[in-house]
Amino acid sequence: MEGRYEDRGLIKWQPAFFMTEQKTILNNFYSEDKKQEKPMIDEHAQEQMGILIIDSLYYTLPVIITIWRSGQFYKITGIVNKVDYLMKYIIFESDSNNRINIDDITNVERD
Repeated sequence: MEGRYEDRGLIKWQPAFFMTEQKTILNNFYSEDKKQEKPMIDEHAQEQMGILIIDSLYYTLPVIITIWRSGQFYKITGIVNKVDYLMKYIIFESDSNNRINIDDITNVERD
C-alpha cells in the first residue's frame, strides 16, 4: 500500500509566526493600511438618501445602507423601523436590529 500525500494548499506558502505578538503586530499593520477616509456627501446626495430612507420607513421597502465606521465600509440590507432626527439615528431592521448614526451613512440604494 502506497503512502498518500495530502497537499496543504495555500497554507504551505504562508509564513510561520513564532510569536503571537508578531502576528498581532502584522494584523494591526495590515488593517491600518486598508482604512479609508469617509467621503464627503453633498446636499443633493443627502436629500436623495433621505427620500429612500423615508420610503423604506413608510412603505416597508428594503434598502441597502452603506455605513462608514472606523475606516471601513459596511453594507446592511433591511427595512427602516424608526428615524430620530433629534438624536440623529435610525433603527434599521435586518438580521439583528441595528441603530445607525445618520452621520455614518454614506450611501442608500433600493434593494
